[in-house]
Amino acid sequence: MPIARSSSRPAHLTAAAAGVAAALALPVAPAAATPATPAAEGCHIGDFTARAEAGLAKITMLDPGPLVEGLPALADVRLAVSDGTVNSAGRPFKTVAGGRHADAKLLGIPGGGTGAQHMAPSRQNGPVTAELAQFQAAGLATVKLGKATAHATWERGYRCGRTGPLTRSAVMLGGLSLLDGTGPVPALQADRRRTGLLRVGPSGSTQTATDLVPVGRGRIGVRSAAGAALSDLSLFAGTPQEISIKVINQPRLEVIAGGDRANSKVTYKPAMLSVTAAGESAHVLKDAGTAVSLDLLGGIEERSPAALQVRVSLGDLKQQINGRQVRAEAASVRVQVKLGQVHVLDVTLGHLSAAACAPAAVHDGKPYGAHPRGRTSPTPAAVQPAGRIPASPPSPVASPSPSAGTPDGQLALTGTDVTAYGFGGAALVLGGLLALLFGRRGRRN
Repeated sequence: MPIARSSSRPAHLTAAAAGVAAALALPVAPAAATPATPAAEGCHIGDFTARAEAGLAKITMLDPGPLVEGLPALADVRLAVSDGTVNSAGRPFKTVAGGRHADAKLLGIPGGGTGAQHMAPSRQNGPVTAELAQFQAAGLATVKLGKATAHATWERGYRCGRTGPLTRSAVMLGGLSLLDGTGPVPALQADRRRTGLLRVGPSGSTQTATDLVPVGRGRIGVRSAAGAALSDLSLFAGTPQEISIKVINQPRLEVIAGGDRANSKVTYKPAMLSVTAAGESAHVLKDAGTAVSLDLLGGIEERSPAALQVRVSLGDLKQQINGRQVRAEAASVRVQVKLGQVHVLDVTLGHLSAAACAPAAVHDGKPYGAHPRGRTSPTPAAVQPAGRIPASPPSPVASPSPSAGTPDGQLALTGTDVTAYGFGGAALVLGGLLALLFGRRGRRN
């Protein structure tokens, strides 16, 4: 994902952006589709859905109020969000890939340059790319550059057992910093030195991918994956109390829905961190749920320093495999800064989620693609078309976009509701008994 910018950009940002983009584990350019076993004319493997989302930074709370009065706060803001949505029954679009620099209405983001989106099937060729100029969110969050890429793919053969890519998306941000003293917000101070609360850099990125994949015995599975490329992090940079967080391993999440538990799986590669503070020995975090807490003095310039507590932790993996549905969510790295019991900062770096629902299994001993389209069941009305992406979508694990309206946020199951046949059969039996009863009474009279 090369970044082409003017020569006025600092050389270290350009080099860092290119380095991070080259290391992406999930390719933006989709590979060619692979033909499956020839199927009967009018074949239909059953409807399927998928959703993948990755966010570089999810700011649950950024509130400088405890340190200085009269400043705004940021809450529930996501930066560098890449996603892919698939709904084989969607109209007019079946696959949608998107990359957004911010997932909330933030002051300072230029209009018309906040992201990229590509949908299929359509006449527009992909991938679609959008670049972002520097912006500030009320002076609390600053981004110096960015680029988003989105590519959606759809082929008719995907309904007949063909495997291949569905969506690819990626977003890169450079120079992300929080409370760095730019704009209307005064600079933080630690040990009488100007600094920033958190700096992610020189750049970071997120990527998602969805695919149709073979899972054996002629079956087709749905793969959904999300990943993040986190650069090194620092809190109170350039001061004796600097906390340095070096990312050793990058986080990655993948789910495959294969139609049953035996062919479905969740694979999560957590981040590994090395945390160093004030020249002390490094703390290595490599297991989900592990954390390290550090105390320091800091505050807004020209004010008395306050005792702050910093907690760095690795998030847990949440997963669920239920029949044809698979979903998982992971918060790669969580950074919390507290003043007493008040949260000054609560941010998740590398928030990943993935969900998939495999095509319905074909019965009667016939392989996928051997049944004509007329024998398949209609698509449930609860399935939301993939092309309808809200401007600020809810959490993909709480309510994946392809299955909006399903209970507990699960992906919508496609197939015939056998309870309707059960009630219908019971009604026929009851009607026959009543007719026989009244017929006998008529003959007696």
